Amino acid sequence: MRRSRSDAAETRERIVSTASKMFLEKGLESVGMRDIMAAAGLTPGGFYRHFESKEQLIAEANSAAFGRLLEMFEAETAGKSNAEALEIIVWRYLNQSQAEENTFRCPLSMNGGELSHCEPQVRAVALSGYQRMVELIADRITHVKRAEALAIAGGVVSTMVGSVTMANLASTKTAASAILSNAHGVIRTLLSVTGTSAKTAADGAKKLSAR
Repeated sequence: MRRSRSDAAETRERIVSTASKMFLEKGLESVGMRDIMAAAGLTPGGFYRHFESKEQLIAEANSAAFGRLLEMFEAETAGKSNAEALEIIVWRYLNQSQAEENTFRCPLSMNGGELSHCEPQVRAVALSGYQRMVELIADRITHVKRAEALAIAGGVVSTMVGSVTMANLASTKTAASAILSNAHGVIRTLLSVTGTSAKTAADGAKKLSAR
């Protein structure tokens, strides 16, 4: 029995990992359960022994994707100054679509449009992933108060997500590069905000969230 439970856990993990990478590469709607099970080397009939629905799998797959992404950021910024760490995080995020493999891509920028139409459990995972990225960046903005750092970090994450989404829609590599380059410039400006400007950014974020 112990061995059977271990096998089931390993199989479930393989399905989640496979689905996560396929969703990031091809989207949520275009990837079916049969596609995922085949890619994982399993028979389609076994899906419902592990998951109640595709939505449940999407939620778990996206949670795994956020986990991989954040672990990569933590590993690559270990021992770096806050300024260096922020530059690494921003550069890696903006260039995620250029990577040959899709292991470290973000569900928000890869599947954002589709996520908005998913069930609450999937949207909750997406919002949690967003908040975790905001906190990751805010932790490295130490020249202002925490509330101000969170407001700036929220602007940075939103800019990163939006720019990658738009770059993916661009018809040419040149257009995509211009979108990402412009976003990088805006983000550098946001990260350099101090004093009164930081308070203005924080107040603006609070007003928007209160609407």
